[in-house]
Amino acid sequence: MLKRLLGAEDGWGAATGTLLLLGFGLFVLFVSVADLREAARLKPEERSCESWLADPSGAKWVTLVGCKLDLGEAASRKWKGWRSVKDGGVVGAKYLELFIPLYAGSTPVDRPRAVLATTDKELLALLDAIDQVPPEEVGGFLQAHHADFEKLLEPKTLTGYVEPVKSLAARTALDTISDDGAVVLEQGRQPARMNAVFGLLVGLVCVALAVRTIGRRFLVERDSTL
Repeated sequence: MLKRLLGAEDGWGAATGTLLLLGFGLFVLFVSVADLREAARLKPEERSCESWLADPSGAKWVTLVGCKLDLGEAASRKWKGWRSVKDGGVVGAKYLELFIPLYAGSTPVDRPRAVLATTDKELLALLDAIDQVPPEEVGGFLQAHHADFEKLLEPKTLTGYVEPVKSLAARTALDTISDDGAVVLEQGRQPARMNAVFGLLVGLVCVALAVRTIGRRFLVERDSTL
């Protein structure tokens, strides 16, 4: 009966279109509803970092107080650039994004429950600068910029949004620094309200079309048995 409703009498390949349409519609609905639920609030929920890390699966759009960043365990996404000589030097890679474990308290944790995805220009610039410093001078560079790193790695507040679906770069980063259960807080992001509304409409249309197709096959099947 199910195969006939999906149009798969001659094999499941014939039902691929219906199944893909239904699956796509349900996926878009899931993402859009998650966004809209958070977007219903006018501002992010303010939480202490410790309480949010205890259950990061709760509030998605948050302003966290008291977080610390474990830069030593961070993963990165880089632009590899091209090797071109300029003034006797070589143009090197540039940091595009960092994925930094979050923690609260005095020491980092072995398995972070949340990771901050950030493109903070000041932090990326400092890391780019370190890459240009000879190894024997790195200690002096860190000491000279101690205040800058402290400000960036122990911010007073962190505002961001946990996207319903992790990006490919985020999933890759989590493979190296955490377990699959960790969430990724996208710094500076907020729920995309218009995208969520549009996605909701698209999802509803896709599901409705798939259900309509199945419904028509059901009516044909019912009439044929009468």
